[in-house]
Amino acid sequence: GPLAAMHFQADIEKRAWEAGGETQVAPAQRMVDFVQKRVSSSLLDTSYQPGLNSVDMHAVLPDFISERLAMAFKAFGQKMRGYLTNEAQLIGVESRTSSPVRIPRDRESFEHPQIKRLYPCGEGAGYAGGIVSAAMDGERCAEHLIGTYVKR
Repeated sequence: GPLAAMHFQADIEKRAWEAGGETQVAPAQRMVDFVQKRVSSSLLDTSYQPGLNSVDMHAVLPDFISERLAMAFKAFGQKMRGYLTNEAQLIGVESRTSSPVRIPRDRESFEHPQIKRLYPCGEGAGYAGGIVSAAMDGERCAEHLIGTYVKR
């Protein structure tokens, strides 16, 4: 259905939350350990304040993602010496970068087609995928709003 991607994302986030001990602790694994499918005996220091829990990230990620990641890390490690190392680690899953649904807006005015004065913008509305693109989209929406409602 139309929300299948959102359910897929929620399932992976739930697995990560469970692997972290059902807290804000993030699941993590050193890169070589991930490729070799062994749980890391220790993890590197991180700035992530709730902390890390050493897990098998293959249990967190779906097989088609974890297997391709492992293959990609190995392949890139052969091309770039020093890339595949246990001095790097995989931490949690960052999956809340953009909305799985898009709130409609008019291409010209940026206003919602049915709800006047509503300007859907940024990540939450499905028009950006990161901090900078969300800021730029917000700026564009603000310019349209100002152009419509401020008389010069």
